[in-house]
Amino acid sequence: MRLFRALVALAVFVAATAAPAQPATTSGPGPAVDSAVADAARAKLSSGDTAGALALLMPYVAAHPNDTAAGRLLGDVYFRVPDYPKAEETWRSVIRANPSDKLTHNRLGALFAAEDRIPESTSEFEQSLPLASAYEGLVKAHQRAGDLEEWQGGVERAVELDPLSADQWALLGHILEFEHDNARALVAYRKVSNLRPNSCSARVDLSNALVEGNDPVAAIAELQTCLARQPNYYSAVVNVGEAYLQENDYAQATSWLDRAATIEPNGWEALVDRGYVLDHKGDWKGAVALYNRALAVDPTRPEAYINLGVDYDAQHLYTLAEAAYLKGLSIASDDGTLHYLLGKTYDEQGKVALAREQFRAAALSPEQYIAQQARDQLGNLSH
Repeated sequence: MRLFRALVALAVFVAATAAPAQPATTSGPGPAVDSAVADAARAKLSSGDTAGALALLMPYVAAHPNDTAAGRLLGDVYFRVPDYPKAEETWRSVIRANPSDKLTHNRLGALFAAEDRIPESTSEFEQSLPLASAYEGLVKAHQRAGDLEEWQGGVERAVELDPLSADQWALLGHILEFEHDNARALVAYRKVSNLRPNSCSARVDLSNALVEGNDPVAAIAELQTCLARQPNYYSAVVNVGEAYLQENDYAQATSWLDRAATIEPNGWEALVDRGYVLDHKGDWKGAVALYNRALAVDPTRPEAYINLGVDYDAQHLYTLAEAAYLKGLSIASDDGTLHYLLGKTYDEQGKVALAREQFRAAALSPEQYIAQQARDQLGNLSH
């Protein structure tokens, strides 16, 4: 679901609870079962023991080059250090052993985007489809390359020439969703769902757009259609939970999110969303623990850094909040929300020059709500 945009206002204005990150929109089941070594390394990462995780993973991956999960995780650790050359080398080794591993292609796409290697980033995201984060990464890559309008025009022509191409309709839907053209995105996703009525990934995408259109009831109905066929389809289960979050029904949301965590214990989206629920209950330490677990699962997505930063800022742990936001910006340098929240943290500490720099960056965000708040803050700083 795309609840993050709808609920981030809570973080922006109050900075007391974290908004749910760009939640579960993966267009397929979760990753394969991880090795015991990978799980042990994630536990160390969650507690902040990066060196311990490396000590476990380095010899194991060297001896087991075909363990995709462990190799991917070793690259994740290097990415967090950060040691981008070693992360790239490790992830490329995973791809050599398993060329079809979309999760690792997606990580390479994020890494190349962080290094402004846009053509390589685009190629990796294309090989990651239909992961939802790959769609988003691909659209952002074209935006940074300056050819988003031209590329979108090509996709629109493709669906005109072949209106039965579900893949092209899905791609168009994600482009339109990124541009907040929800009405047209809904049309595109309905096309996909009609062409692939038994596809759970199509139902998940359609439900996302329905939630964006403030119709969580219809979204849940679409997801239940999927779950009638595949009761343990992780993405649908976690999205039902997020739809209930949209309705502020935390009891139902918790039930569905716990079910999602049972299906996929390392599910990034369920970890972040359960953290959000704990924030709502006032358990910020429990929430932080879940956000750190999410980062141990996938450090290339910025939303968990946002939620961490908001929690730390609310507790006046400014150094930790800054570190979380800055790490998020190292992954998504043009994320307006990260710039805005970092600016707020600087402002709260009296670091006016640094705050002004961040608000100026946030004012350029395509998220008009964030951009306006940043402009307002700039006006306040001038007084």
